[in-house]
Amino acid sequence: MQKILTYIKQAKGIGALFIFALAAFVAFYSALGAYRILPRIVPHVQNFADTFLPLKIENGAIVVPQNTVIEKTYHISGDPIVVKLDTTQDLLDSKQSQPGIYLTRSYLYSVNDQRVQRQNLPTQLNIEKQDYTPLLNKICKHIIWLIVLIGPFFNFICFMLAVLFYAWFTSLACALNKTLIPFKVKMRLNTCLFITVYVFSMFCSLLGINLSMFSFFLIMMALQIIYVKKVAA
Repeated sequence: MQKILTYIKQAKGIGALFIFALAAFVAFYSALGAYRILPRIVPHVQNFADTFLPLKIENGAIVVPQNTVIEKTYHISGDPIVVKLDTTQDLLDSKQSQPGIYLTRSYLYSVNDQRVQRQNLPTQLNIEKQDYTPLLNKICKHIIWLIVLIGPFFNFICFMLAVLFYAWFTSLACALNKTLIPFKVKMRLNTCLFITVYVFSMFCSLLGINLSMFSFFLIMMALQIIYVKKVAA
């Protein structure tokens, strides 16, 4: 702990290297999660395609399939979501429809408990019924590599903005402790606190406990009040 306080007081820079290390770790962790999860989704997507394809639209109306009703119920986070294709009618009776996605001969509907959204179909569209598994696997690989290559830099920008935000809020902790500290010290302090709280939140998520942004903010504020006086001493 004393070494960390010494670093915050006397080091040069604002701790950007440590933030980038966290950003890279989070990106690689996310890529690993995507590597494990995305291949499991592919069979479900293919099954969805086998159920609702082929689909052909001409002049804003479905021409294939005709006079067809296909309905499936999927469970997302425990909530049932209906997906229904009904080419026997143009309009949907939304009052008698459960939350879900509905495709009629001429419109696409999104129904939930609060509202119903209706969209016109594209003028032309033709999706054949075939095996999309190789294409889906290729897309999954591209997504994983995108996370690996772009994720660290994207996370770094987001994390640095967050540290800047908390550094600005350090003025409140300084006022409560009746002290002043330089901006670079504020940045190094909040870099250390942000990394600590972020890693703690990741550990909590592994235990099934999700910290809200407000809880994250309160923990950061509490730690600022505790450590500002020690840094200023």
